[in-house]
Amino acid sequence: MPTKVKSDPEKMDVLLSSKRRRTLDTHRLLSLIPIHLHHIVADIGCGPGYFTIPLGKYLFDGKVFALDVQQEMLDATRTALDAIHLTNVEVMRSKESKLPLEDDSLDGALVAFVLQEASNARALLKDTLRCLKKTGWLAVLEWNNQDVDGAPPLTQRIEEGKLLGMAEKLGFRTTARHDLSGNQYMIVMKK
Repeated sequence: MPTKVKSDPEKMDVLLSSKRRRTLDTHRLLSLIPIHLHHIVADIGCGPGYFTIPLGKYLFDGKVFALDVQQEMLDATRTALDAIHLTNVEVMRSKESKLPLEDDSLDGALVAFVLQEASNARALLKDTLRCLKKTGWLAVLEWNNQDVDGAPPLTQRIEEGKLLGMAEKLGFRTTARHDLSGNQYMIVMKK
């Protein structure tokens, strides 16, 4: 099995670029998930905070756990949060397939472009399921299986059917599928 390529902290400016904002609208994304203002949500694999900041702003009566395995990404997220004085986000270092959260502690989780980087995507999904409340939701964003500039290698991506099969075997049920940009998709699931 080929080695999984993780997002390079030296190139995190690409993850925060205006080009990405034009092709992946965070406000549209929030409108497509079953999120409520009081929810407790994890941004799993938060990177430099691209989704964390909009989640934190939206969840003004809730909380966001910004989780990542790379300290450089967490430092960048913390700096961005401090700059705008957003206080309902807790930044935490995570293990790749073990989240530092209690059982049944989340109303929802966002896993954006992370499963294709994980050495064990199934284990990460299983631990996310452990952390979700009985009525919890999961939104997974991944790349379509086509050659696109700036995307991870085709050999690393998780085919949509494989992702759905893995999630359903763990106990998730799919509630929606959305095309995000022609190059990316989102699957919304419930526990």
